Amino acid sequence: LLQDSTYKYYEVVLVDQAHTVIRNDPRINWICNAVHKHRELRGLTSAGKKYRGLRGRGHLYHKA
Repeated sequence: LLQDSTYKYYEVVLVDQAHTVIRNDPRINWICNAVHKHRELRGLTSAGKKYRGLRGRGHLYHKA
């Protein structure tokens, strides 16, 4: 959202998956699906993919 010469500032929105309003809202309840649980433990976040080297695409990406 914001950026200066040293830092980048982001907005983080925390969602309670167990709350009934979240579960009943069709725009947000996709996050309650089992496939989205513990994404950070499986390396599926942006930082996890970057650490594992999954940023590029194609068969020539990993060649020096």
